[in-house]
Amino acid sequence: MNFEPEMPGMNTQSSDGMKSSQYRILVCASRPETLTLAALLEAADRTYHCTVANDIEEFRGRLLADRCEVILIAADDVDLKLTDDIRRLQPHASMVFAAASVGVKDLTKAMQVGAVDFLAGTLSAEDVEERISLAATRSIERVEREDRMHRLRSLSQRIDAESGGIEGAQDSLAEVEATESFVVDPTSTSDHERQLDEVAMCSEFRTLIRQELDVEDLLRTALEYLLVKTGPTNAAVYLAGGDESFGLGAYVNCDLPRKTVEPMLKRLCDEACPAISEHADVLRFEDAGEFIAECELGSDVSTDIEMVAVPCHFDGECLAVMFLFRSTVEPFEDSVAQTLDALREILAEQLATLIRVHNRLENAWPEEAVDEEDDLGWDDLAA
Repeated sequence: MNFEPEMPGMNTQSSDGMKSSQYRILVCASRPETLTLAALLEAADRTYHCTVANDIEEFRGRLLADRCEVILIAADDVDLKLTDDIRRLQPHASMVFAAASVGVKDLTKAMQVGAVDFLAGTLSAEDVEERISLAATRSIERVEREDRMHRLRSLSQRIDAESGGIEGAQDSLAEVEATESFVVDPTSTSDHERQLDEVAMCSEFRTLIRQELDVEDLLRTALEYLLVKTGPTNAAVYLAGGDESFGLGAYVNCDLPRKTVEPMLKRLCDEACPAISEHADVLRFEDAGEFIAECELGSDVSTDIEMVAVPCHFDGECLAVMFLFRSTVEPFEDSVAQTLDALREILAEQLATLIRVHNRLENAWPEEAVDEEDDLGWDDLAA
């Protein structure tokens, strides 16, 4: 199960000339499944350089000593403390899980800790090489993006110090590759950094979802990206029908399975979506607790839940409404609203493109998300 969509232009050679023969893989070979995968990679005609740690303690030491593109580790070996160590010591490495078999809990853990792929069961050498190569390429491209953003920030700071004007800013920025056009306002450095970060984020999100011409793939890719920005949360996406009605297109289960909150989801669909679709702004429910209590979800569901609603408009029409909700113990940060506001129009634009391509404006979306036992941590997703 691959948790990150393939980026356009991915190949075995990055733009700065790093070839596949230079891919560095750090393997925690404390279990048979990772040891077997390491052997397959080592036999791949020098395509990969594998550093093998025999146990967790040796693996921790290697995190500090060796830089790598991919970390290959068994799902059962990963806990929150080790995840923190990996992200702190190898922030650009792509983590790939391995296991003899995989269940819903394993997949949920992989998504929560940010693993980009899960190698389960018996795989051919070709499959292993291809998926490890994609993970390595993601790491390389991540480094390249951060280098570009660092150069943009440096230019922005130099512009403030030297010219302080919009005209000088535009001339200097023209020296660096940029994916979006914007006007630099000569305000504070923090404003410049925020604007640059938002431009990079929007460009990355647009690149990811433009390749999706299927409802399920589009929603999956969009929500995967959004949840990285918002942190763990429950989320529901309702898609507009042709008669001013809405239908549940996708549901992400963080700690509230869809069946548990079914009455609430139905009320959101029937009552909230039509009203929220008329709003232009991202909304935060101040009375979410009262609303949830009225849904009578039972004693297992706390009413101390924070909820955010995100109408997605394109060309004056609301094509989707997203709801994000989680416990007030871990409330949404203020920056989440800004992130959602920046990305929602891009999602709506791609939905409009999908409608045009498939000519499915009416009766385009499933009436309800499919109900499956094996929900891969998403609980339900429309087909």
